[in-house]
Amino acid sequence: MNKRAIRFILALTTLTVLVWGVGELLIAEFINSYKVSLGWGIFCLVACLAYSVWKCPWDIGKDEDDK
Repeated sequence: MNKRAIRFILALTTLTVLVWGVGELLIAEFINSYKVSLGWGIFCLVACLAYSVWKCPWDIGKDEDDK
């Protein structure tokens, strides 16, 4: 795994945790529903996974041993 991929994963994870946390705080303050909170958590997880598969910087054809 190269540095670009690691930076992408760390940045995406940090952003997802921040968005999830803010959403949880808003849900707790205004809605206060377990089902909405669970749905929000599942949505954040699925969205993070889908985006990472779609945009992950793949290095197909580049072998670290060839350098």
